[in-house]
Parts: sequence; C-alpha cells; structure tokens
Amino acid sequence: MSFYFFPRNKTFWIYHGSVLLLLSIVQAAVIMLWRESVMFNAVAGLLWLPLFTLATLYYRYLYKHRHWNQLGTSKNILIVLLYSTASSFLVTLLMIGCTFPFFWDEVKQLEEVVKQQATLTEITVQHIIGNSLQTQIFISGWIFIYISITTKQRIVETELTNLRLQNSLKEAELSNLTNQLNPHFLFNALNNIRFIIYEDQHKADLMLTALADVLRYSLESSQRPKVRLEQELAIVNRYIDIIKIQMEKRLTFKLEISAQLHNCLIPPMLLQLLIENAIKHGIDHLRAGGAVTVKAENIHQKLHFYIANSAPENKGKSVHTMGIGLKNIEQRLALLYGDAASFHIKHQDSEFSVHLTIPCEKDE
Repeated sequence: MSFYFFPRNKTFWIYHGSVLLLLSIVQAAVIMLWRESVMFNAVAGLLWLPLFTLATLYYRYLYKHRHWNQLGTSKNILIVLLYSTASSFLVTLLMIGCTFPFFWDEVKQLEEVVKQQATLTEITVQHIIGNSLQTQIFISGWIFIYISITTKQRIVETELTNLRLQNSLKEAELSNLTNQLNPHFLFNALNNIRFIIYEDQHKADLMLTALADVLRYSLESSQRPKVRLEQELAIVNRYIDIIKIQMEKRLTFKLEISAQLHNCLIPPMLLQLLIENAIKHGIDHLRAGGAVTVKAENIHQKLHFYIANSAPENKGKSVHTMGIGLKNIEQRLALLYGDAASFHIKHQDSEFSVHLTIPCEKDE
C-alpha cells in the first residue's frame, strides 16, 4: 500500500483542519483580549500552524516507516516525549527566526520585557522556552490522539480480516462437506440404474431423467448456502422416483409437510441425504422393505424435521457405519447456524429416527 507524506485521506485533513481552526480561534481570542503586539502575535501564530503541521506529519512518517506501532507502550511514550521536545524546539526556533527580525521593536515594547529590562538574548531565550513548552504540549497531544486512532483502526482491520478468513474457512468447509455428499449420492444412483438398465429400458430412461434433474439441482444448489424447502422437496421426489423404480413395492414413502413451509430456507441436499441414509442403512437391509416418513413443522420460529425409517432390530450396532453422512450434516448445521440448530438421532425397536431443528428463515 502506497504511503504519502501528505495524506490523501480527506478524513485526516478534516480532523486536522478542525484542530487547527480551533487553535486559531483560541489564539485570536487571546490576542484580542491581550491587545499587545497584535500584528507580531498574529503573524507568529499563522507561521506556527504550517510548522506544527509539518512536525506532526514527520512523526506520522517515522511512525509508519520505522514501525513504531510494533513497539511497547513505554517505548512509544519515550519516543513521543523525545520527539515532541526536539520538534517543538525546532518549530519555535524557526518561528522566532522568521518573526523577530521584522517585529523586534514590538517585542521590546512588550510589558514583561520593559519591566524586566531584559537583553536581546534573554528575550529570545524566554520566548524559545515558553513557546517550546506550549508547542510540545500540542504536538504530544496530537501524537497521542493519532496513535489512539490508528491503533483502533488496526484493531478493527484485524477483526475484519479475521472475520473474512473465518468466512472463507467456513465457505471452504461447507463446500468440502457438500462435495463429500455429491459423489456419494451419484455412486448410489448410478448403482441403482445399473440393476435395471438391462431389464427395463423404459424404467432406466425414467431413472436417468430423474437422476439428471437431481444432479443439476445438486450442482446449482452447491453454490448457495440455503435453498427454498419447495426446491428441496421437488428434488426429493425425483430421488424417490429413482428409488421406487428399483425397489418397487418394498418402499413406502410418506411426505407430510405443509405448503405453508415451502418458502422456508434450508441447506441444500439436506433432506435428500437424510432420506438416502434412511434407505441405504435401513430399508435396504429389510427383505420385506419398509417405510420412510418425513415430517416438518414450525414451532416458535423453529423448523423441526422428523425423518423416521424402518430398520432391522440389530441396527443399533451399525449406526456408526452411517455416521459419516450424518456427521457431515451435523457439521454443516453447526457452520450455518451454530447453537441455533440441533441434531438428534434415535434407534428404538425397529425404527431409526432423526430429529433436527433450524431457525425458520423465509424467502419472502
């Protein structure tokens, strides 16, 4: 990032100019009240403003290029004191050197000079000391304000960078989890078609058409974190069309979801994967087949999904074998919703069920 000695940030000059304007108003008020050597004080004050600006800008330059922001507080305080002392002395010397030769007669008429009957050297030293201390206070104040503002900006920028990194990581993790789902589904669907393609070409054609719809949805929806429930249900029905052609009467599928929930948003492929797991790890192991039931309801702005499927009596031991797919879903929910989502599985007698809840977000 380019660095300019004179900042190109308008905000900087607005704040700095406001400070100079305030100082000028205070200085003008003092001069008008004092009513002594008005011209000398006015010219000295006007000359002081650009010198003060150059002194503060040079500190800003050193602060950036010497990376003083990386130093500890005690070292920074020491640097500020040393710099403000040296720069205020230099600013005062330049100011006095440029004004005294032209206003020496007015300076000699100052009340405190007349009373003390001071010499040229004494007058000069007094002005240098007095103005240096005053300038040092202003330069130190400006520097401490500048350090505070830039430190706060760095903290905000660091937090924003961390948030961007976290979002990038979150997107990468979500993409990785979604990519794990798609090949798994594709393999199962193609394997299903393989069983039927030589037996009934018409059924195989229907299955391929349905599979194309599912894959198109899978590819398109993987680019979005959430989709409408209506879209997900449409692809679930296409998936069930594929499975029913293969399993025929061995599968009973029930979908009990009100149309009022169709505009709710859910993670893509969420229900499809749960139903796929229910069939692969439940119905496929039952000679007589079984049922898969999907229900959803909105309770206190929480979307509750219930997926239940028939399962063998000893299926409890093999829950871990289908843990990869379910764990992927659990991780996706955690990334998208945090603690606002919940995911529970239960195996009781000859039924395996999943109950998940997510915030009810609607696509208006």
